[in-house]
Amino acid sequence: MSGTKVDLETLRAAVKEYESIRDDLIQAKTTGQALIAVKGAGRDVPSQVYANWAVNAGAMHQQSNQQLQDTLTTRIDNLKATLAQYEQTEQGNQANFKP
Repeated sequence: MSGTKVDLETLRAAVKEYESIRDDLIQAKTTGQALIAVKGAGRDVPSQVYANWAVNAGAMHQQSNQQLQDTLTTRIDNLKATLAQYEQTEQGNQANFKP
């Protein structure tokens, strides 16, 4: 045994917090679709250069957002699996100690 103690309530709270952050990122990505749909004010070169820059910057933000969502989803899944394993072990231990 490793001697590591896991507080299941803290683990559950962490999962909820990560899910809340991921939900905020999903909402930000949805509303951020406008960032990749910027049109130039006119057909002149400065307007087109600005529009291209804005679309590229928006796309980079959206990509970063998606990467963070993916990372959080993986972390959430891992924490949930860990939580399920500890709960199963805890239930097994309680069953073993019953008279």
